Amino acid sequence: MRILVVKTSSMGDLVHTLPAITDAARAYPHLVVDWVCEPAFAEIPHWHPSVRDVLQIPLRRWKGRLFQLWFSREFTGYKAALSASPYDAIIDAQGLLKSAWLLTRFAEGSTHGFDRRSARESLASFAYQRRHAISPAQHAISRTRQLFAHALGYRVPDTLPDASIDLRCSTAMADRLVLLPGTSRVNKQWSLDHWADVAVWASDHYAEVVFAVGTVAEQQALSARCPALGFHWMVGATLTEVATCIAGARAVIAVDTGLAHVADALGVPLLVLFGPTDPARVGPVQSGSHCMVAPDGRMGSITAAAVIHWLQSQGNVSAD
Repeated sequence: MRILVVKTSSMGDLVHTLPAITDAARAYPHLVVDWVCEPAFAEIPHWHPSVRDVLQIPLRRWKGRLFQLWFSREFTGYKAALSASPYDAIIDAQGLLKSAWLLTRFAEGSTHGFDRRSARESLASFAYQRRHAISPAQHAISRTRQLFAHALGYRVPDTLPDASIDLRCSTAMADRLVLLPGTSRVNKQWSLDHWADVAVWASDHYAEVVFAVGTVAEQQALSARCPALGFHWMVGATLTEVATCIAGARAVIAVDTGLAHVADALGVPLLVLFGPTDPARVGPVQSGSHCMVAPDGRMGSITAAAVIHWLQSQGNVSAD
């Protein structure tokens, strides 16, 4: 069986799609998957052994000028690539107008997606040949697993989600704590002073404390709060490089961000700090993952002491 998956963004959403592909591959052992996504996240589909090709289409770059895009030579090339060969099924797991009308409908094969009550944007459902009713009142991973099962004709396995991530490199365990402070939404950010307090404590209990940040500015803001300590920094690293670092860690602390979902999918002991978002819909699901939820929805309500207490409770820190 050969299928096309349309899941363009964001990072966490792509990671949440991987278990559905594992389910499908177990139902169809010779499954071959092609995937459409944003260039920024193109590494993620390649982590799954059933994915063959990744078609990178920068929809975000075209935001606000879709009329120009429609008649551009660039988009004509993308349409040709999408329709180059037939698929047994095309599954739009995004559920948005742009994914349905600009991508899914140009591929050759039976198109599947959420029905109008299930899709994030109800009008998207009219682009699909087969529409599936999937309750939105459940975790994103469960929704996607159910969508794939309905589209391809099998029952969702009664097992924990399995992302089947293969980073194709060594991930030996190390006495390492990875800290993931970055998020694009201001109301999901945690105080830099709290991050510094946790890092200072951890420097006495782990052989290696790693901050994975996106920019030099983030590094400078954090290092200014604890300049005398020799933390390890991953600045602007590739997703695979950060995932490899996470995979070998003893523990990970993160805000609600895409890399937190990577850590959860890898099965690393994980604590995710939640403020305004709902972990019931997008939180970690593995047995070694935990959520710390601000009772008032504000990240400032979560203290560094509470995070340090969680690390102590894991029993995976080095002796004082």
